[in-house]
Order: sequence, then structure tokens, then C-alpha cells
Amino acid sequence: MNQIRTIQDLVKTFKNYGNSPFTSWKENEITKRISYAKAYEQINAYSRGFLEIGLQPKDRIAIFSSNVPVWSILTLAINNACLIDVPRGHDSDAEEINYILEHSKAKIVIVENEAVLQKLLKHKHAGVELILSMDKMAKVKHVSQIEQVGYKSRIQLPKSDRDYTASIIYTSGSTGIPKGVELTHGNFMSNAVAALHRIKIVREDKFISILPAWHAFERIVKYAAMVGGAETFYTVQKALLEDLISENPSVMASVPRIWERVYNGVMKKVKEQSGIKRSIFNLMLKTSIDSHKKKYPAHPARIFGKLTTKMLDKMVFAELRSKLGKKFRLGVSGGSKLPDYIDDFFNVAKIELIEGYGLTETSPVIAVRVIGSKALYTVGPVIEGVSIRIIDAETGKEKSHGEDGIIYIKGPNVMKGYYRNFEATRKILDRDGWLDTGDIGHLDKQHNLVISGREKDIVVLSNGENVNPVPLETVLSRSDYIASVMVTGHDWKSLGALIVPNVETLQQFCQKNNIEWQGKHIEKVLDQAPVRELYRREIHHYVNNKAGFKDHELIREFRFISEPFEVGRELTATLKLKRNKVNELYKLHLESMRKSLHGENR
Repeated sequence: MNQIRTIQDLVKTFKNYGNSPFTSWKENEITKRISYAKAYEQINAYSRGFLEIGLQPKDRIAIFSSNVPVWSILTLAINNACLIDVPRGHDSDAEEINYILEHSKAKIVIVENEAVLQKLLKHKHAGVELILSMDKMAKVKHVSQIEQVGYKSRIQLPKSDRDYTASIIYTSGSTGIPKGVELTHGNFMSNAVAALHRIKIVREDKFISILPAWHAFERIVKYAAMVGGAETFYTVQKALLEDLISENPSVMASVPRIWERVYNGVMKKVKEQSGIKRSIFNLMLKTSIDSHKKKYPAHPARIFGKLTTKMLDKMVFAELRSKLGKKFRLGVSGGSKLPDYIDDFFNVAKIELIEGYGLTETSPVIAVRVIGSKALYTVGPVIEGVSIRIIDAETGKEKSHGEDGIIYIKGPNVMKGYYRNFEATRKILDRDGWLDTGDIGHLDKQHNLVISGREKDIVVLSNGENVNPVPLETVLSRSDYIASVMVTGHDWKSLGALIVPNVETLQQFCQKNNIEWQGKHIEKVLDQAPVRELYRREIHHYVNNKAGFKDHELIREFRFISEPFEVGRELTATLKLKRNKVNELYKLHLESMRKSLHGENR
């Protein structure tokens, strides 16, 4: 396993797994599979095919696609031939596609379908020599033609090296122009092997894949599964619950939003119960959570908590576990911070959910919890081969354990740099190989890393107080009436919030309070005094001094956003807020809040 230094080495191991399933998916309700032996055959055919049509090592192939099985085959084949993939999602817009192609100088573009092709054709791309498609389309060559060329070819594949670039992954552009993160074969493989050691993947495991294929988190999960000889089943969000039961996966890696939906599904059923039953459930859940925080087994809270946990198990959690499938053993959360209440919920439900942390620039995993460690609210220790420092932003000196500072990382997972962007690289990667993550955190006594926030997200009020908006947004998101929220207020007297209402629960509120529902003109509903008062109460209920928030962290004003936040617009592929984009899109809302807080509307 430790001999896997390149993606070429990884592909060679596929011969060891023979007819074991490599990938699987449903097509017209029928599950289809490709074995490791067949994948090995196809990958090498594609590799030879790409070289046979004239590509040279280090040439770049852009691929715009959703999470489909052929994506892994194609990217493995590209890297197996010492070529470089430039991946991005099918939902990229025409301007993004144009920028990536121009900046990366890709020679071939692979599009998933007609919709992506039409976006591609909105611009002329002088350097693109060939367009290929995954779907069959008129006037565009299908990718299988490259495979067929490869089967007939006897061309020798060049030997790869761990320092060869494997992929240029363009960041989401949440803070401006996208940057191309240049990752090597060694970056990916060192990370995959270390991740496998931490989460103990075995050949009998079956992963269920739901995240964007181009994203580094999803990619490394797939690599780790391959290193372990495990199967990966592809699904989509609307089929996830059904596929969990029918396919019985053992591992699922996803972003916090997916785990929140599981929690919300349970809580929705609870809220449909009578007031007494609902109160009893909430009391038992709180008791069980509190009991897990007591260190001593003989503590009265631990003893009573065991009883309430057993009762909750019979009432709710046994059924919840069954809906994840008979063989489900592990959930992995990454991409953004897992809310503490979700951590508590899954812990009490006896569902192993471990949180990891990383960046695209670190291939991506930096740290992940040890299975069974119960290291709640942390992302666990750093993985093998990775070094960490917590640095004081003002003095540049290393912080003591337990003290927050900027997280710096060094190891075989750290990127080469930003492609064709020396200045941006120099800002975060020093000559000794230490990468400034831009994240704030500390190490606890057990050497688990605790993420506190992101340096660039900190809101600095006009009085100089620094506020991390993420804890506020996390707690507000627990409201039944809030779908999404962004807390803001840089250089303001007080904090404000942009709120996307939960349309379903808001409609129920309106019906109960005889407020006319105008779905097509929801702005008129949101302007009603009882609705605005409802949201003031919700904000105060979740963000107040008793809940542990200081006066300068209280939210004094808010504005509604009538349309839901969307991936590619306000959200990244892993559902994190693009704060700069939100600020740009809703600058009139923000200015209205600022004037109100500063008394300029009077």
C-alpha cells in the first residue's frame, strides 16, 4: 500500500482485485457494475487512446461533468498517461468555462451533455483542439472513440513520477477570480493512503458517492476506496434514501448539509407529535446528550442518560439506523464545519460520524477523527506525514495548546502552487513548504484539531470587536423558519443578517395567523408586520446572552432574501457561503441594513 506513489501505481493495483466491483450505479432501476479488472482494461485503453491521437505528457484535458461513473475512469486514464486533468462541474457557467480553458490552456475538452456543450460554444477557444462528449451527440465525438483507438494501439505509456502534476483544480472563486490549484500524483496518493489508514477501509466496504466528482474531498474519498479495493456506488440526492436501503453501503462521505437533512427529517416527525410527546422527546434527547459529556460512569446524569438513550433508541434511532442500510458503519463529514448539535445527535443515535478537515490546496485532507474516539466538536489529529503549527497572526510565534491561532500545514499533501500565479502562491506557501490555511483553530490536550473559524470571514465592527459569523449562522439555521442565513456587519455599529425563509413552515405560520399567502409574490408576505415580528423572535430565541453570546454578537437588524441560495451563485459545490458573491448580489439589502443600524433612515 505504501508503494502507491503515483496514480499510475494505483491503477496497476487494480489487477490484484480482479472481478471485485469497482463502481456501480443504477440505470432504469437496474444496478450495473464494472469490476476492477474491467476498469483496469478501460483505463489503459483510454490512456493509450489519448496518446495515440497526439497528446504529449503534461498536456491538459478539461472535463466538465457531474458525478458519474465514467468520470473516474477518464481522470484515472488521463493521469495514467501522464496527462493533466482540469475538472469542473457540469453546472459551470459559460464565463467560468471560458476562464478555465483560457488559463489552463487545455487541448481537449470533455463535456457531459448538450447543456454543457452549449455553454462551451458561447466562446471561441483557440487552444482547444478537440471536443469529446460523455452523452452521444451529433457533430461531437463520443469519448468511447478514444477508448476504441486505445484498444488497437500498442503505444507505450510514459512512466509517471510522484512530482508530476496530476490535476489543476480551480477553486470556487468565492473570494474573486478562481485560482488553479496544482496537485501532483504524490499529493493525492500520500493523502489517500493516509486517509485509508485513519478510517480503516477494507475490501468488503461499499461507499455511496453523492458529492461533485471534481471536488477534492470527493476525489480523495474515491481514491481511498480504490486503494482499499472497495466498491463505490454512484447516486444522486433525490435517490439517496432509496439507494441507502437497496444498496446497503457501509461508508458515506458527505458535507454537513446532508447530515443536517437527516437530523431535520427526524425532528420534523417529532414536531408532528402532540405537545406532550414532543416535550418528552426533547427532554430525553437533551438528557442523553448531557450524559455523554460526563466523564465518570457513576455520575447520576450518566446513569439516567443510559435509560433515556435506550428509550430514544426504541422510539426513533433504531429506525433511523435501518434507513441508512444494514451494513452502514461510518459517515464522514467534510467540506465545512459540522454543527455541534449534529455531532451530539449522531453520537446519541449510535451512528459513527467522524469529521475531517482540509483544503483543496492540501489534496485535501489535513486531519480526521479516529474512529471510536468520540472526539466530538473536533476534526481529530492530523493524518500521518502532516505537520501542523498554530501561529499568532500578530507576532508570528507559535501558540500554546488550547490557544487559537492561524493553522499552518506542511507535508506531502501540500500543493505545488497556484498554476500560473506565483504571487498568489507566495502569499500562502513559504520557502520551507509551510502553507497558511487562513483558518483559525487550536489543538486540544489530546492533539485533536479544533476549527474555530476562517480568518477572512471574521466581521470587524466599527468599535473594533471581532465576530466569527459561523457560530451565529449555525445556531440560526436551527430555526424552523430559516432556510439559509448570512451574518454580516463589517465596519457597522452592530451585526445584521440576510435571511432566506423556509417557505414551507412560513406558509403554515401564515395559515394559522390568517395572513394571505402569496407564493408568487412572497415579498408581500415577508413585509407583513406579524411575519417580521416572528423572525425577530426567532433571532432573539437563538442568539441571546443566555445562549452564551456577548452583546456585540447580538443581531440587531435583518433583511429577507426571497429566493433560495443556489450552488454556483451564493453557494460553493460543498454548500459553503460565497460571502463576497452574496455581498455583491444583495448590496442594496446590506446598505438598507447599515443605514437602519446607523440611524440614517430617520
